[in-house]
Amino acid sequence: MNDFLRFYNRVANSNGFRLEIYHSSIADWCITVGFKTTYKDGEDIFTVQDCDVELAFAKAQVQLKEWLRENKDGY
Repeated sequence: MNDFLRFYNRVANSNGFRLEIYHSSIADWCITVGFKTTYKDGEDIFTVQDCDVELAFAKAQVQLKEWLRENKDGY
């Protein structure tokens, strides 16, 4: 979790990202990264859902890095 949050913090402002983290007994851990509402109308880039908190954050970090490589020429 800490690795993801440190990485997200490093790239978030320069890319106009927002982060939503949600947990409940019904929806497990949900992590959504998207654009701030002032940019691209709050469009979501991806959502990760998993019952294992560490796995959810690891998947989110991979998704974010892949998105940055494909859309921003790296990170």
